Parts: sequence; C-alpha cells; structure tokens
Amino acid sequence: MRENIRYYKFITCLICLIFCCPDFLGADQYNLLSLTDTLQTEDPVRVDSIKISGNDVTEDFIILRELTFKPGDTVTKKQLEYNRERIFSLKLFNKVELYAKAENNLSIIHIDVWETWYIYPIPFISKRNGAGNKYSYGMYLIYKNFRGRNEDIRTIVSLGYDPYFMLLYENPAFQYDENIGISFGVSFLKLSNKSQQAKILYGGDFNSNFYSVSLGLSKRLDQFNNIYFSSGFDYITFPENNIQGISASGTTIDRTLWLTAGYVYDSRDLKQFPQDGIYSNIQIQHKGFGINNISYNILRLEFQGYRNIIGNLIGRWRLAARNTFGRLVPFYDYSYLGYGEYVRGHSNDNREGNNFLLSSVELSYPLLKEWDVSLKLPLLPRKLTSARIGIYLTVFGDAGNAVNNKQKIKTGDFYSGYGFGLTLLVLPYNAVRFEYAFNELGKGEFLIGTGVAF
Repeated sequence: MRENIRYYKFITCLICLIFCCPDFLGADQYNLLSLTDTLQTEDPVRVDSIKISGNDVTEDFIILRELTFKPGDTVTKKQLEYNRERIFSLKLFNKVELYAKAENNLSIIHIDVWETWYIYPIPFISKRNGAGNKYSYGMYLIYKNFRGRNEDIRTIVSLGYDPYFMLLYENPAFQYDENIGISFGVSFLKLSNKSQQAKILYGGDFNSNFYSVSLGLSKRLDQFNNIYFSSGFDYITFPENNIQGISASGTTIDRTLWLTAGYVYDSRDLKQFPQDGIYSNIQIQHKGFGINNISYNILRLEFQGYRNIIGNLIGRWRLAARNTFGRLVPFYDYSYLGYGEYVRGHSNDNREGNNFLLSSVELSYPLLKEWDVSLKLPLLPRKLTSARIGIYLTVFGDAGNAVNNKQKIKTGDFYSGYGFGLTLLVLPYNAVRFEYAFNELGKGEFLIGTGVAF
C-alpha cells in the first residue's frame, strides 16, 4: 500500500531552505566523512573486529544484526557500501559510514552513525484516490527508537474525508537473542463505501464504522528472511438496511476474529529507495472462523526486483496480487484498484472484484544521487534539520485489473498507464514524487505522492 500521508509543510520548507538559502547550510559543524574514507580496494579485507561510534541512543545489536559479515569474514568495498545502506534503512540515522582502518596490525571495520531526531509531529493533507475532490487532514506523531531498540510508537489523527485514529506500537527486537518482535495496534475508521455494487444495492452512498485491535508476533530468521503472525478483532457497524454483501454476517454488525500468517524475503540495499535486491511477501489471512456465519480468506502476493542496468541507471519491477475467497466476502473486503492501489494514468478510475492484479516497471536515474545537508536554524536541533538529499528522474509503466473469482482473466481488459516523474528523497524522513501519467487513450494526469511508488 502506498502511504497517503503527505509531508507538505516539512518538504516545502526544506526545499526552500536548501535551494534558496545556502547560508543555512553548515557542513563545517556537521562532521561529515566522505566515501574516500572507506575501503579503497576491491580486494577482500579480513574483518578482525567491528567498532561502532555515534550511537548515543541506539543499542549496538540493532546495528550489528543488519550486517552480512562478522569478525573472521572478509569484505570488499562493494560489500561495505551495501551494508551501509542496510543500516541506513533502519531510518534511525541521518548519515552512516563504513570503512576499514588498520590499527595495531588489525583490520578494524568502523561504523560511524549520526542519529536523527526521534520525536516529531507532522501535519498532513491528502487527497483520497478515487474520491474526487475530497481531502483528509490531520497530524502524524511518531516517537522512534525510544529505548534505543528501534521501538516505535505512532499515532495518526485524521479528519475530513474518511476520518480515522490509529495508535501503533512496534518492537522488532522484543527478544533480541531469539530475534522475536512484537506489535500492538488499536484503530477507529469511519469508512465511506468504495463499492459501486453496494452503492447500487443500497440506493446511494453510506458509511461504516470500523473498530479494530491487533497483536502481532514476528521471527527474524536472518538478515533477509522473516516470518510473522498476527491476530485481532474487528467490530464493524453498518446502516440499518440489511443487504447481502454489505456485511459478512448478514446483520448490521460484524464481529470478526482474524488470524494472519506471512513470510517476507528482503535483500534490498536502501529500503527507502532501493538500487539493488529483491523484496517478496506472501500473506494469508482468515476471517471469522465460522462465528456469526463469517468465514472467508484474503491472500496477498507481492514481488519487487531492483537491478543496476548500466552506469547509474536502475531498473525496478513489481507484481502484486490480492485474492479473496470463502463463504461470503463482504464488499468492504473486496480487492480494489483506484484507492490505495492504482494504475498511474487511472488513479481515479475504480475497479472492484474478488481479485486484483497489478504490475509496474520503472527506470530511475539520479540527477543528484546523495547530498548530506545540515541546516543551522534557530531553536531547532541539528539532528532534526539534517538529512540525506537525493533527486531522481523516473519513467514508468503500470497495468492492472480487478476481476471476480469466476471471471476469466483477459489481458485485453487490463487498463494501463505510463509517464515520467521526479522523486525528491529527504532521508531518513520520506520522499516526495511529482509524476505525470498518461492512460492508454493519451489522457494525462498530474500526481503528487509521498514515499516511493515501490
């Protein structure tokens, strides 16, 4: 799912300061190391020991468990650069450097990090895909890494269209010796109906209220492989009119127990904007267990690949699928294109069914690959005003469709789009995308989004 929360005020101010007020830049007070301080040869170098510095809050093991090497192994410059990006992907640091240094006839791998600011509120305003000119607005509050173990507490309060509240706690290293993580969440959502079929049956638009609580457990098998389980309870209320498919139970209230299991393989280098690696996820969720006549399943599959093509040109591709099946799948759990997932060029064209298929390809080229910036601003700490900036030119193509279980999948029924864009990275915080997309009929649309497309 793409992230809909948009950091307009933060990004706008940062862009203006970077490009319009160069006197605010203060690299002399922000101790930056260049890549020339890292290993200068492609020949393997033995790792005698590892030394970490700069992590005043973050525990050493949070950093060490991201490494693909250990004392006694050998590493090359390319491997160090890859591990540097893996550590940066934790989103805990403004800057990360890895380099080998000879000390007392030993080869020491130094890991120097500069921690970011961990508590900040971010106001947002977002247009809901497929909802015309309807907007949500509110506040996103995050407390990251509060015990130095990469723990997060996140709160979102959203008003306007589809108002919601969410509180989420995540601890990926709850039992770090066993690589066990936990999560807990509560949420409320007043959701506008998405389904055109339900709208026709009901005779107009309507809202539903969703109250949810969840508990998750994850097991990190190694740096690349993870399994996870979660369970929860949903309490959902509907309008008085009782129409088959609007609820799963056949009443105006669904009380649903659910269980999810999944597996993730993730070898991406920089997860915020990957240049190399693979991401794949398979997830199965069962809802109902026959209680109140509710029993159905949701299967999600996703594959993303990233490869260097030539020079700094990077190729990306994505395949995603969602399938619902079971006793009676309610309209609110159908698979939709035109909302969280969409084909660029058709962002407001809604399709629904038991299944959707979505594919994307993208090429990106850096106009500015990496620029470490630190702004000297009154009253604000340097940790909060320091970031890694990147600017990338992209071209892309998307195709997708939503169908029911008994429908045949026909490639001629897929809709598609293509276009170009500019991605501004402000890491470790987020990214902003400015894109112009055409559909297969040549009709264009301008898109602004946060985060990367995939």
